[in-house]
Amino acid sequence: MKVLGIDPGIERLGWALVEGKHKKSKYITSGVKKTLKSKPTRERLLDINNFLEELIKKERPDILSIEKVFFSKNVKTALIIGEVRGVALMLSAKYALTLLEFGPAEIKLAIAGYGSADKKSVYDMLKLTVALPNKKFLDDETDAIAIACSGVIHSGTLQIR
Repeated sequence: MKVLGIDPGIERLGWALVEGKHKKSKYITSGVKKTLKSKPTRERLLDINNFLEELIKKERPDILSIEKVFFSKNVKTALIIGEVRGVALMLSAKYALTLLEFGPAEIKLAIAGYGSADKKSVYDMLKLTVALPNKKFLDDETDAIAIACSGVIHSGTLQIR
């Protein structure tokens, strides 16, 4: 089964594809989709929609795994992340993808075994369990890989079509 992991963001959207089998993840590819601050929000959301839709059509994932909106001190940021999530959720329905949603603590627990793990601990555990390419990853991309791997781990309890 193929899992598309998404770390939602309007400026930088992290995404990752992993292949999952028996709760083990194999890295396929990942990246960060950036949008321009100078564009209106609706155009940025359309840009993200078009990018994700092409990625889904090309890669044909079975599962879309995405981070839930978490409480944020900045309400405006939380609302925009919710709008980006809305785009991804709509696409999961349009392409009949199984949808898995995880809070930050659930992702940390699944990957590092500790729900309050820091980003470095999560990344270090990812490096130990998934063969990642030797390159510099942005936090958004690393988060998307962890979100995709969380989808693999939790998909063992699902009936995948």
